[in-house]
Amino acid sequence: MGKISNFSVFQTSKELMTNTYVFEIEGVNYIVDPGKGIRKYIDNQKNYEVLLTHGHYDHIAGLEEIKVNRLFISPEDSACLTDPNSNLSVLFDTLFSMDIRWYNIDEYFQTIPAPGHTPGSRVIIFEGYIFTGDVVFADTIGRVDLYLDSSMRKVMHMEMKRTLANLKEEFRKLPQDWRVCPGHGEIVELSKLFVINPYFK
Repeated sequence: MGKISNFSVFQTSKELMTNTYVFEIEGVNYIVDPGKGIRKYIDNQKNYEVLLTHGHYDHIAGLEEIKVNRLFISPEDSACLTDPNSNLSVLFDTLFSMDIRWYNIDEYFQTIPAPGHTPGSRVIIFEGYIFTGDVVFADTIGRVDLYLDSSMRKVMHMEMKRTLANLKEEFRKLPQDWRVCPGHGEIVELSKLFVINPYFK
């Protein structure tokens, strides 16, 4: 796959301030994690390949605003597309459900399974860019306590510990000037992540 060009990041989903990434690769248009309100930032005449790092509402609510060519998500998080309980939209002012064909993201892109924030969270890697969703932020990590079931919270806590150990190893293999693009907050170079994020020191 070629290099990313025309890279932009927009804050969507209102007060949740989700980072939605828009870029091109060899003339093909991509969106990562379309939050609500993405319509005002994109060309509504274009079709987009849409990649989801995970299935939470603030990262998928903009799907209805996009001409989706193909949608890519992990099998584990695919239920979030139609289940308001899984995507957590029940916690907000709407119930999000969208019956749309999806493709297994692992079969089309370079990914690292990263369960913890959700069972099917993925880190998506392109040359120069690492999309971490809500697993890893610039200076912290994502929550593992968003489940009502206490046993599930314990499972996600253990999964996150394993995920972080794996990501530390995998990230050290990558060029350290590549950019870490999280689901919220600041974009940082990989080398800086190892300095400012206590979970990666």
